[in-house]
Amino acid sequence: MKRLLIFILSLAYLFNYSQELKVSADKNPAIVGEQVLVQYVFSANSNKFSPPNFNGLQVISGPNTSTQSSYSFVNGKSESTTTTTYSYYVKPLKKGIYTISSASIKFKGEKISSNTYQLKVVDATKKSIEEQKKLSENLFIKVNVSKKNIVVGEQILVTYKLYTRIDLHNTEINSLPNLNGFWTKDLETSSRFKREILNGIPYNAVTIKKTVLTAQKSGELFIDPLELKCSIRIQTNRNSRDPFANFFSNSYNIKEEIISSKKIKVNVNELPDPPSNFSGIVGNMEMKSKTDINTVSVNDAVTYTLEVFGTGNIELIEPPKINFPDDFEVYDPKISSKIFEGGRKRSKKIFEYLMIPRYKGEFVIPSTSLIIYDSRSKKYQTIKSNTHKISVTKNQNNEAEQQSITSKNIIKLEKKDIHYIFTNIDINKTECSYISKNLYIILLCLPFIIFILLWIIFKYKNDEKNGSIKNKKANKIALKRLKSAQKCIKNSDFDAFFEEIEKSLLGYFADKFKVSVIDISKENIYNYFEKSKITSQTQEEFLELLEKCQFVRYAPSNNKYTQVEKILNQATNIIIQVETELK
Repeated sequence: MKRLLIFILSLAYLFNYSQELKVSADKNPAIVGEQVLVQYVFSANSNKFSPPNFNGLQVISGPNTSTQSSYSFVNGKSESTTTTTYSYYVKPLKKGIYTISSASIKFKGEKISSNTYQLKVVDATKKSIEEQKKLSENLFIKVNVSKKNIVVGEQILVTYKLYTRIDLHNTEINSLPNLNGFWTKDLETSSRFKREILNGIPYNAVTIKKTVLTAQKSGELFIDPLELKCSIRIQTNRNSRDPFANFFSNSYNIKEEIISSKKIKVNVNELPDPPSNFSGIVGNMEMKSKTDINTVSVNDAVTYTLEVFGTGNIELIEPPKINFPDDFEVYDPKISSKIFEGGRKRSKKIFEYLMIPRYKGEFVIPSTSLIIYDSRSKKYQTIKSNTHKISVTKNQNNEAEQQSITSKNIIKLEKKDIHYIFTNIDINKTECSYISKNLYIILLCLPFIIFILLWIIFKYKNDEKNGSIKNKKANKIALKRLKSAQKCIKNSDFDAFFEEIEKSLLGYFADKFKVSVIDISKENIYNYFEKSKITSQTQEEFLELLEKCQFVRYAPSNNKYTQVEKILNQATNIIIQVETELK
């Protein structure tokens, strides 16, 4: 009897703690055109979710995943629970009964399925139609595009503004627009609402997103809608008989609505017959150069500064080719920039070169040029730097200069391809037949040297076969690329961190596949990865991480810190994975 009781209690325990995937909707029945929240709740943590078929319902967004954990300690026993929720927003377009198929999830090797769900949809009443119309008139997103007819490489400013006359509890970007065919530069925005008059009606307005777009290809390009999830405060009816309850209790409920902006079309024209040495830069710019000194001694440093300033996609300018004198030792330039509104306002980019002349004389740094397209005058223009004369004088340290001159003469002598054959050679016969001491030592150590060399070669080939060398190289590349992002973590600059992650991934792709940054798009990344036989999983993870960086930058600030380390690790791993898969 005792064993039977224990068995029954065990079955009851297993039944109560078995994993379930439950489905529910916040409205049933729903009204035609009304947004319905459908949620799948799983009583554990898992990311292997297989979505259902909504069979005629329009999916506005989803799945949006959230995880909630709780910990309790009662009577000396601790218990932790985790719940994972997958949320969808759907919209029925006509009345009827919609059957949502079963969803499933894999957990510990087992497939757990939900029940099917039936959603009843009825025609909207006159009252509900009026309420929906009233909502759209009092809560909407307006998109302002600075220009809709441009050329390849030209910039436009896209501003998303939220206008409301409704009491909002919270807003959250639900889906960012896909900007295929554009290079994007997000600008800082203020989260404060301001009063604006639109068509004679006052609204509270706030800028959700402001982006500078640079067209990468010609044709009809589209700016997809931005979706925003709004939590609306709805006043509840107070109980006038109980003033204390009215004072202390919540007087409103929260209702969630998803609104979206309109789809915008931009016509992008090809550049007219670009010259062969066209830089790809579009805008209105000038160039100037200077040196910090014109007379210098041998082996003293000179700073040459080249500055490009104006409006346009200045940020994409690469260091130009400058024909420095051969007798100057020139280091890689230090690049700095001051970019305002992505280059739409007067900005500049500066290249500083450190030069060290090794020999005395008169030298000339010639003018360098850059061909740009001025979108205002619709003509190609050549901007040029100045020409500079540098006089290099004798160094006070005569011994060092004499050594430099001697080295110069040796270099000039070594430039001869063939030396004359010596005709007079004295050969003396030696009577010694014994092995010299040095040769004896070499022959004695030779077997040990050969053994060490063979061991090193064997170890290198074994490491190469196991992929450890390639993994080390990939790890170095990833750490080098993400160095700036790590600095942002130390400075707690999380917005700059996500921007640096995005720049690092795009810069890595551009350098690895020798692609100009201006030509990078989602389609190009897929094409180059396919050609290099990168697995589809790696491709998806690379693109998802780029989209995630854009999305998180607009997430609430209190959630960013928790995702920084995770995204940094993902970025490091994805670069290592791509390097490992490249042959």
